[in-house]
Amino acid sequence: MDNTLDSLLRVNRLLLSSLGQWPQQDRVSKLCTLTSAIFFLITQGYFQVGGMIAAWCDKPIFLESIPPVLISIVCVFKFINFNYNADKMRSLLESIQADWNTIKDEEEIKILTSWAKDSRKNSIMYATAVYGSMVPFMLGPLVPVFCKLLPESLISSNSSIANAKPVMFHIEYLYDMDKYYIPLVVHSYFGTMTYITVVIAVDTMFMVYVQHACAIFVIVGNRLEHLVDNDVINIDINPRISNDKPYQNMVKCIIEHSKALDYANMIESAMSFSFFFQLGFNMITISFTGFQAITKLDRPDESFRYATFTIAQTWVLFFLSWPSQRLADESTRISETTTRSKWYLTSLRSRKLLQLFILRSSVPCQLTAGSFYILNMQNFSSVVRTSVSYFMVLCSMQ
Repeated sequence: MDNTLDSLLRVNRLLLSSLGQWPQQDRVSKLCTLTSAIFFLITQGYFQVGGMIAAWCDKPIFLESIPPVLISIVCVFKFINFNYNADKMRSLLESIQADWNTIKDEEEIKILTSWAKDSRKNSIMYATAVYGSMVPFMLGPLVPVFCKLLPESLISSNSSIANAKPVMFHIEYLYDMDKYYIPLVVHSYFGTMTYITVVIAVDTMFMVYVQHACAIFVIVGNRLEHLVDNDVINIDINPRISNDKPYQNMVKCIIEHSKALDYANMIESAMSFSFFFQLGFNMITISFTGFQAITKLDRPDESFRYATFTIAQTWVLFFLSWPSQRLADESTRISETTTRSKWYLTSLRSRKLLQLFILRSSVPCQLTAGSFYILNMQNFSSVVRTSVSYFMVLCSMQ
């Protein structure tokens, strides 16, 4: 199996390139795919928002239209934020490539490869889950087509199901569905796929960035653990700096640790604004879609669609919190690895430097949404509980 960086990032490159967002994409390809993505984002957003506003007189349809609109807003924010921070995204990718080019130790290469493989596996799993959650929505318009293909003995071609004209999102108040049904359905498929791809592409690339930072922290910890490779007790505790190899290695570890912290801070500055909006909208969307799933229990197909939508939104929020939790864990685990090193065989200056390093690494490296909400599993559970509370309030008002 090819374990090069290019092959391990193939899924992420494919997703981002389809939107014109891959940091190193050639100009012609970027312009074409970016123009296509913007077209479908704008037009799909117009149909969804316009359809929701036009359905104001029909309260059930209006409420049903709110979650897709909120999700669309989140997707647009993600897209705009990724474009706005394109230079930072490119710098983050170049940092990954630089580390893969400069790290030569076999054990450290295995660490990098292991984390990159994990990122690829999680990217595929995340894409499968999110794309799969939209299948019930996207199958709706195809039901009449399948019904017409069935024998007359099973279902009449004149039945209401076979002649229905369902759409993924309510826009019947905005356009004449009998006249424009086919082009509107085709457009909704392309538009929906664009929106979903934005979420998957940005979130999976975020995970790649974060897990690479985790890999660097693990590598630094591994270097500290092997600060001294011999068992010679008779050491010079005050050697000259030029002869103090453990001290020199310690300095290099501190430099790499500082670079990893700067790298994590760049991820924070590039993604924090987007996460701020996504967090709030996700809570509302989870509540609304859960409410829709409950209110449509008399129609199992509709209820199932919204239940999968609710699960997908919870999964998206989890996917943002879990890598950030791993980053915090790996950044503090370095202080544990230093205690396993043979620090007692180092010079006094090395021991003092090691104490300062332990003190610094005991503070976790955390990513936030809007610089006030820490992305971790504890806060993820709090958000889910809050969403459930809103959901219960909506149910009590029914």
